[in-house]
Amino acid sequence: MKTRYVIAVASVSLLNGCATDPRTGQPSLQETFASKDPCSNNARNLGIAGGVILGILVANQVSHSDRARIAGAVAGATVGGLIGQDMDRRRCELARIAQQYDLQLKTSTVLSNGAVVPDTNRKDAAGMVVEVHEPAGRPGHFDSNSDQLTQAAQSYFSAIADAYHQRASSSGGVQRKILLIGHTDDTGDTRLNADLSERRARTVAAYMEKRGIPPASLYYQGAGEAYPIADNSSEPGRAQNRRVEIVEVADSATFNRYLADRKPRYDLYRTTEASAVARLDVAPPQTKAAPARPSAPANTTPPASDGIDFGGTPFSGTAAIDIGKPAEASRLFSLISAAHADAPAIITDCSRDRPRIANSVKTLADGKTYRTSEYLPGLYGKTWADLVNGHLVVLNKVSVLASEGAAANLPEFKVYPNYKPANSAIAAINATPDVNTYLGDKGVLYRMFLKDKGGLLCADVVFGKDGGNSAHGGRLIYSRGARLMSADFKPSINRRGSP
Repeated sequence: MKTRYVIAVASVSLLNGCATDPRTGQPSLQETFASKDPCSNNARNLGIAGGVILGILVANQVSHSDRARIAGAVAGATVGGLIGQDMDRRRCELARIAQQYDLQLKTSTVLSNGAVVPDTNRKDAAGMVVEVHEPAGRPGHFDSNSDQLTQAAQSYFSAIADAYHQRASSSGGVQRKILLIGHTDDTGDTRLNADLSERRARTVAAYMEKRGIPPASLYYQGAGEAYPIADNSSEPGRAQNRRVEIVEVADSATFNRYLADRKPRYDLYRTTEASAVARLDVAPPQTKAAPARPSAPANTTPPASDGIDFGGTPFSGTAAIDIGKPAEASRLFSLISAAHADAPAIITDCSRDRPRIANSVKTLADGKTYRTSEYLPGLYGKTWADLVNGHLVVLNKVSVLASEGAAANLPEFKVYPNYKPANSAIAAINATPDVNTYLGDKGVLYRMFLKDKGGLLCADVVFGKDGGNSAHGGRLIYSRGARLMSADFKPSINRRGSP
């Protein structure tokens, strides 16, 4: 039986023969599976090898006969080889396009579990991510504030689209998914960034449809500034973040896993300048002017008149918020406790943060939102409330997706001053704030931007992943006179409903 397995595996794997080393002319495992040449057949060969193993395992679950195992090996090798061959062809053609148009293209590999890794040859490769950066010193993909491709971009995106053209001979009947993602830097209004990047991503997706790719395979997203790959503090970094990504995966299951696995790089988020009140309150005296550097728009300065008194203490902007180790893509740093001095300012200080809006993934065929994720326990439209210095603070419609920890919708934020259960209550503050979320291994930081309504600048709540009825912690940041104040805020699920 073992002999038959070996014969089956060897026969299928060697159908196309080993690649030869160009220096020696002899068969070479390195050239077959790990060549540095972008036009090699590495992905195809690894797809065959991986398909053989997977085919045997699947067939063995169905039938324990040798014939079924051999048939499974052949079928797995065929599908794996076809997917890998298509990836090899694509990588080769893109390399030629980059050279022809002097483009900066970067390719990465999508694994079968959805993770994105540096371009590599692995048997569990299931797709590719291609970053298309604007050519330095020349007109970019689009004119300023426009969603129409420039003349130069039409030429190279035509060539790129042709490289993705569906060919029955290379697809093997596999229904692949192609996602176009528009990215911006963090300058300007975050909503405008997200909406403009969405229109641009849709333009490229529609352009690919015109070049022959079925609309059922095409998706688009305006990610705006939410997924940086470089530091926005410098112009070269901002230029790297202005890009179009083309994500291609073999099937729906891998597509869903890719969307669930991707996380923002929190370490690359740039803090805003603190508000005028915050500078008066916590900034040390300056003996020499600091060098100017571009920054994202700051939160609006709190009003001079006092709002609601939540009974807090002066806010220093350094108190820890414990969400554990952030679930961001780089895994480069951990946090958060008082001992972690390098915790990102955006986590510990909402007054130096700003909303970062990313639009959802949509289908080109009908423009509908593509959703794949369940919600975190307890965070699927529930109402949460807490009494803070006698004032009832209520959160309605709090919903957070389980995989990436993103807010599924905007909540309702209400404050009922001097709340008495026996009396009819009228909300003094009724807002629909923008929300940022920061996912960690202990929970999710749910941050609301309140635009100085009633003196409130922002509110943080840390929800656990355990489905508990009470938040792990949180705080309200608000103004009193010329100071920023912080009050503890730990809401629980309001089983009686809001007033």
